[in-house]
Amino acid sequence: MQRITLYLLFLFLLWRMFLFVPLWFGSTLFSYREGYDYTSIWKFIKPYSPVDSVFLYPWANFDGVYYLSIASNGYTVDNAGFFPVFPFLIRLLAGIFGQGEQFGKIQFFSALFIVHASFFTSLVVFYKLLRFNYNHKISMRVIFFLLVFPTSFYFVSIYTESVFFLLSVLSFYFARKKQWAASSVSAIILSATRIVGIAIFPVLLYEFFKQEKTFRTARIIPLLLIPLGITSYGLFNLWQWGDFFHFLQIHGTLGNSRSTDSIILFPQTIFRYIKILISVSPSVYEWWIALLEFGVFFLAVFLFYVAWKKKIRFSYLLFALLSFLIPISSGTFTGLPRYVVVLFPLFIVSALIKSKWLRFAYVTVSIVLLGLLLMLFSLGYFVA
Repeated sequence: MQRITLYLLFLFLLWRMFLFVPLWFGSTLFSYREGYDYTSIWKFIKPYSPVDSVFLYPWANFDGVYYLSIASNGYTVDNAGFFPVFPFLIRLLAGIFGQGEQFGKIQFFSALFIVHASFFTSLVVFYKLLRFNYNHKISMRVIFFLLVFPTSFYFVSIYTESVFFLLSVLSFYFARKKQWAASSVSAIILSATRIVGIAIFPVLLYEFFKQEKTFRTARIIPLLLIPLGITSYGLFNLWQWGDFFHFLQIHGTLGNSRSTDSIILFPQTIFRYIKILISVSPSVYEWWIALLEFGVFFLAVFLFYVAWKKKIRFSYLLFALLSFLIPISSGTFTGLPRYVVVLFPLFIVSALIKSKWLRFAYVTVSIVLLGLLLMLFSLGYFVA
């Protein structure tokens, strides 16, 4: 396993070095999006070295600004939609080094360390999880397909993707080894990392029954505690703002047309996107993002179908499907290109495609889009 870990480290570092290229091109050829300076930390603090390097500060764009702010100053009524585990980890690590000022270098590099360490660790655990069902060649191909996915750069941005992915694969890895207490701890934290983390609860109950063939055992008790993560955050919302679901309601104020008080069936959302693509001019940047979101939706649906046909482990598939259905039932596909990057069964099925030409096409298109989307993200353009 040591040799595999070194190989994964080499692959991780190679991928990480590649991500610097779009940042350099973007800063050389274009300027930051006018009127969108609030998406950068420089809206809130004077640029300082070395974070003012184009190779560093973009990783805190958009949601990163919120997580760094919460880590320093705690929650306000407007930022409660961002779950507590990630900003807590930033605050905890930064506190070891003296905390420093909001958006300062201690906080910034603490956040970067967390996402990098989390993602690399998740690759190692993910490989071990894959080896329960697949050989080394297929397992490495799955990881490679994950790394080149167009929005994989979010794993090393100051976002929750890396922590969420690590906790997801840890929950399944411990479950496959029948270490239910450890699986439950990972899942409890997962449910306090992002709202879709609660999807792990019914999935692990299913996995428990599949392996143990019964619910009549004390070993299931830790699994029943999984909702404690999201429930604890809901109770904090109730205490702070008088509404248990305030963290959910606040998403309706972010200007992304997301419904928070009713379920919108995705056929309605499809119709809405068709209207957008017909009525809005392609000269408008948001038209292309709508096209990207629309395309990712259909790609994911297709891969879910293929995954079902190829009999990907049902618990994996169920977790991914629930994590997919929650955001698409809100009346918009906004953020979907980022949300699917943690749905690891989709990358398993992609790697199982037998056609070398299809695999080559996937890798080629993905790398091009990865570079383009990261460049736009670094310049203050919303991607996902």
